[in-house]
Amino acid sequence: MIRLAGSLKTGTRRSSASTFVPAHISGFFQPCDAAAPEMMGSRNGGPCLDLGVVTKVGVEISNRTSLSVFINGRPAPEARTTLAAARQILGLVPGSFKVRVDHLCQIPIGSGYGASGAGALGTAISLAEALGLRVPRDRLVTAAHVAEVLCYTGLGDVGAQAFGGLVIGLEPGAPPYGKWRRIPVPRGVRVICATLGPIPSKKFLSDGDFRRRASEIGSLALKRVLKQPDIRGFVAASKAFAENLGLLDEELLELVNLAEKSGAIGASQVMIGRSVFALATGKKVEAVKKAFLEVLKPEALMVAQIYQGARSPRSGSVDRG
Repeated sequence: MIRLAGSLKTGTRRSSASTFVPAHISGFFQPCDAAAPEMMGSRNGGPCLDLGVVTKVGVEISNRTSLSVFINGRPAPEARTTLAAARQILGLVPGSFKVRVDHLCQIPIGSGYGASGAGALGTAISLAEALGLRVPRDRLVTAAHVAEVLCYTGLGDVGAQAFGGLVIGLEPGAPPYGKWRRIPVPRGVRVICATLGPIPSKKFLSDGDFRRRASEIGSLALKRVLKQPDIRGFVAASKAFAENLGLLDEELLELVNLAEKSGAIGASQVMIGRSVFALATGKKVEAVKKAFLEVLKPEALMVAQIYQGARSPRSGSVDRG
C-alpha cells in the first residue's frame, strides 16, 4: 500500500531529499528478454564502487506538473532514463508538482559505469522521499529498472546498485524476479578504472544480433563464475567474455595487458564502454596506476573501493541483502 507522509502532506509547499547510488561495472552480461519490462534485464557480474551519482530532488506543489533535470549543474533534457523513473513515481500520487532533479556525477557518463541506472534509482528514491511517499523500496528499484530497460541505457545495473558489493546477477529483472548474490572480496581490494571514452549503449542493446551473441557468451561466463565464485574467477570470466564479444580493441587490450604485467589480480573491459577495470591490492594498486599513467592523462583514471548498495541519508539503505 502507498501512503503519504512527511512535509508535503502536512502543508509545506517545498521538500527535498538526496540519495547516493554507487557506480556499477559489468564485467560480463547475458541479455534476457521477457514480455514485461520488470522481468527483462540481464544475468551479469561486477562490482559496485564507492564513487557514483549523488541525486538531489526538490519538489514544490504547483498548478501543473513539470520536470527538469540537471547534470553537474547543467540542464539535461536528454536524461530520458531519469525522466522515465520520475514519471513513474509521480504517477503514484495525486496532485501537480514542480520537480527539479540534480545529479552530481562522480563517474564518466556513457562509459559503462552505470550512470544512467544510478541516476534513475537515485531519482526514484529521492522523489518518493521528497513527496512523503511510503513505498516499498523494491517498488522504487522496479521503477528505476523499468526506466532503464525501456530507454535502452542498461540491462542489469539498477538491481546490482541496490544490492551492493561484488554482485552476480543470477536472474534478470527487478524485484521479485531478479536474484542477486555477492562474491566475497578480500580486504584491501581496489578497482582501478581507465576510461578512453563513451560507447552508445542504445546502439548495441537494441541490436538483436549483438544481444544474441552476448547472451551465448554471457551464459558461459556466468557458469564459469558460479564454478569458481571468487574474485579471480570473476575477473577471468570477464576477460574471456570481453575477448569473445569483440568490443575489446587494441587500445583497451593494451591497458588490460599493462595492468596484468603490473601485478593486478586481473583486468578486463567495462561493459559497455571504452573503459578498462583492474583489481589489485597493496602496492600493486600504485603499480597499476603508474602503468596506466604512462599512456593516459590523470583525469582518465579512477581508483575506488567496492561498496554497498544505494543509500539515502534519511531513509537508510536500499540494500536488500
